[in-house]
Amino acid sequence: ADRNILVDDPKRKYFGDLDDVVHKIQRGKVSKAHQIYFALYQAVTGNEGYEDIFREYSRDFFDLIIIDECHRGSAAADSAWREVLAYFDSATHIGLTATPKETNTVSNIDYFGQPIYTYSLKQGIEDGFLAPYKVVRFTIDKDAEGWRPVDGFTDKYGNLIPDREYNQKDYDRNLILKQRTKLVARKITEFLKETDRYAKTIVFCIDIDHAERMRQELMNLNADLVAKDSRYVMRITGDEKAGKMQLDNFMDEEETYPVIATTSKLLTTGVDIPTCKFIVLDANIGSMTEFKQIIGRGTLISEDYGKMFFTIMDFRNVTRHFADPEFDGEPVQVGTFGEEDNPADAVVLPADEDILVDEANEDGDPWEDIDDTGGEIEDGEVKRFYVDNVEV
Repeated sequence: ADRNILVDDPKRKYFGDLDDVVHKIQRGKVSKAHQIYFALYQAVTGNEGYEDIFREYSRDFFDLIIIDECHRGSAAADSAWREVLAYFDSATHIGLTATPKETNTVSNIDYFGQPIYTYSLKQGIEDGFLAPYKVVRFTIDKDAEGWRPVDGFTDKYGNLIPDREYNQKDYDRNLILKQRTKLVARKITEFLKETDRYAKTIVFCIDIDHAERMRQELMNLNADLVAKDSRYVMRITGDEKAGKMQLDNFMDEEETYPVIATTSKLLTTGVDIPTCKFIVLDANIGSMTEFKQIIGRGTLISEDYGKMFFTIMDFRNVTRHFADPEFDGEPVQVGTFGEEDNPADAVVLPADEDILVDEANEDGDPWEDIDDTGGEIEDGEVKRFYVDNVEV
């Protein structure tokens, strides 16, 4: 797999008492005295400072290799991950994914062949194995109508805001409307107060800066419960050690805290949270793969916890993807790749690392140059504007 959570969680849950049998390959340490091995691609290909330690094992050492979330790096023909699989070519390779990837540059089918077994979300819900969901959509006036500053309008730091119309794709990327964040936080809080204030909740945000601002607003609106335990609202992102340390507690059915987790990318995949009753979408999600992964965070049933369905609160019209036949359809191969082809490598996140700024939006607009640190920008061109006094 490509993230620690994808190997550490099943290793702990299902093999916790089998240390003699199970081993995680890490920090350049090679062990050949076990029967089951867990590993990150980054740990065996040299991305963690150890060069290709997978070659310390003979090519026929493994009989079976399971690739979790195989729509990621292993689907790209020229990725470093594929090199590992090619080295152990005598083993049986089984790819697991809820979101098979078929594009002009990346193909699961090209490598793994046609799926030998598929099971749709719809079928899982109908069979009672997965939780059904209800959707609550909010349309914010500035999202629907856009916002254009008057001539000479400056942000809270005195920076002149360029005169153009701003819309939903700008908000929380290069234009921060504080009142919009407060409104979203207020609607989340109102919903929890009307239902269950201790319902495990994930709020998906644009980036880390947005996740932090959302955390602060939610703390302000839930000060009574924060006073009882500061973990009531936490930011769980790749750069936040305190939040990441609480991830296991957030996933644990026996633990009350944290209750609300704000995040951007870290919780989109590989995190099993049976108690998650509430998913909030305040990020622009153009990728069907990412959308499916996010929805999957709420689909586990927990009868002991009383969780038989979950609610999705959508502030960005992301749930329009439910109407797309691709959402619950069979994977269809778009391209065929051979040895002479050079498809672009899949985007690889370092293990357990969140991205500070989302990938390009669905129209392909570049956002790489956006300052993502938040706060006042003293030198150079202003990339983000912080506006406190625009009502929404």
